[in-house]
Amino acid sequence: MIISTASKDDIGELTALWQTCFGDDDDYIGAFMRSRFVPEHTLIGREDGKICSALYLLDGKVRIAGEAFDAAYLYAACTHPDFRSRGYMGELLRSAESLCRDSGLDYICLVPAEDSLFDYYSRFGYRSAFEEKLLKIDRSHLELIADNSAQIEELTAENMQTVRNACLCGIDCFVWDIDALQYAIDENANAGCKSVAASSSGRSSAYALFDEDDETAIIRECAARRGCIPALAHALLSASKCSEFSFRLPIFRSLRIRSRPATTPCSCRLTQIRCRRSEI
Repeated sequence: MIISTASKDDIGELTALWQTCFGDDDDYIGAFMRSRFVPEHTLIGREDGKICSALYLLDGKVRIAGEAFDAAYLYAACTHPDFRSRGYMGELLRSAESLCRDSGLDYICLVPAEDSLFDYYSRFGYRSAFEEKLLKIDRSHLELIADNSAQIEELTAENMQTVRNACLCGIDCFVWDIDALQYAIDENANAGCKSVAASSSGRSSAYALFDEDDETAIIRECAARRGCIPALAHALLSASKCSEFSFRLPIFRSLRIRSRPATTPCSCRLTQIRCRRSEI
């Protein structure tokens, strides 16, 4: 397999490979290619002149103990089914590390699509970095704490960034720029999901990106300023008629419902975010 960075002429082949591996439609993939595809940050592997494996490196930063480190987020790593089990992805991962190290980056982060991939990436030096918990709350409990005076807003990259900055200040995390946040909002919509935001006392206070599966709203991402969980509850209740809300929350922060004992079922597992420092 011959490894190189991509070019704009490769978009057609990359789109076909993405469709084969992930099953997404042209509109979904096209949105990524238009807004996040950077040829020199995309590694491809060719066999007999055809692209058989690829991965994308997205710009970002990792903040640790208040210090920001340049980082890449490894996204949509895939190999065509006809070329799997040949070690091609391993070659691409090693090339990605070399590329990031030569570019002066400190970390590579990723979210494995399946739990089984944790072991696979650990073979290349990746390690689990953060933890999360899954929390399910029924609608009646959110209604107990909802601040109905909060103003419902359309979620924009600007108010999303404002709330994220307030919530993540001083916390170890991966930091996205505003263009990446806009892509997250667009990707959420392209996937058929919903978003909502709320403001309190004239300032952006909470937001959520979520999907709905029958009677459960699956919160893909949410954040609320200190003291603004009631505004988040009101926003979710306004945007969804579901009877149950499932949250993915970092271990360092809890969703506190003061109106009742915290007896909601909660399961904990390692997050699907891993980091590796690119050291020589």
